[in-house]
Amino acid sequence: MNNKVHVIVNPFSARGRTGRRWETIKEAIRSHFREFKYSFTEKPRQATEMARQLLGDGFDLLIGVGGDGTLNEISSGFFHPRSGRAINDEAAVGIIPSGTGSDFIRFMKVPGDFEKSAARIKNARNRRIDMGRITYGGAAAETRSQHFINVADFGLGAEVIRNVASVGPSRRGALTYYRGLLSTIMKYRSKRVRLSVDGGPARTGEYLIGAVANGRIFGGGMVIAPHAEPDDGWLDLVLVEPMGRLEIVANSGRLYSGTIARHPKVHMIRAKTVRVESVAGPAGEPSAEIGVEYDGEVGGTLPAEFAVVEKALNFRV
Repeated sequence: MNNKVHVIVNPFSARGRTGRRWETIKEAIRSHFREFKYSFTEKPRQATEMARQLLGDGFDLLIGVGGDGTLNEISSGFFHPRSGRAINDEAAVGIIPSGTGSDFIRFMKVPGDFEKSAARIKNARNRRIDMGRITYGGAAAETRSQHFINVADFGLGAEVIRNVASVGPSRRGALTYYRGLLSTIMKYRSKRVRLSVDGGPARTGEYLIGAVANGRIFGGGMVIAPHAEPDDGWLDLVLVEPMGRLEIVANSGRLYSGTIARHPKVHMIRAKTVRVESVAGPAGEPSAEIGVEYDGEVGGTLPAEFAVVEKALNFRV
């Protein structure tokens, strides 16, 4: 099958190096795809709208050039913004890695070499993978939704991303997230939430972080969900009970080694849907505003429902 191919390039990824090395990347793609068109993004979230337009125009293989953020934006564009239905169920996405944040890309074993990753996209079969969908809003609020391909979380992780977002893209690197974690825990307090898994009984608890994972790795190499698989039809909910600052730092190595699940304060739950809302404290403290992040991007705030969209996307890998 000959695909109608369009390449979406994020020239700002990899701290701006992608734009400077585009000619090299283009030749690597051309060595495997005789015909393709390409476009450059100019602002955040633009790749999502580009993808929707391109799929509507008949392109059925979209190749991103960038990191996890670029992959998220393009993948999100495979769905109608209101209904959530796929625009073209047969279309596929591929990625040429060129970004500072590539946790999901590495987890999916996409080659880092431009020519090899282009060859993989050309020759590999589609792998049907799940996506996650976040729907914000309570009963009295207007709902809105967004998709994620890797990991979404509420609590500490979202606060770290909000703090890191103030760092310009040209200054971000492999240690940015960890430094953001260290600075955030100095003033962060665990949050009290009520959550329900798959429509079951609600539970109320105080947690440092709640991660909802389709992939295993986030935050520059942290293995938050060591058993997650992106095509098993489940999300892995990871709940971490409150820890002190020194306890967080002392156990950070478990995140990088993939052994965090062994800690007694860490709980792993497989779920199709997770409904979460902020609640007032036991002594009458008001409910806190709790942020959400998804695939390294600042999201909305609770209440929210996280749901798996099974076999939603053709990933060319």
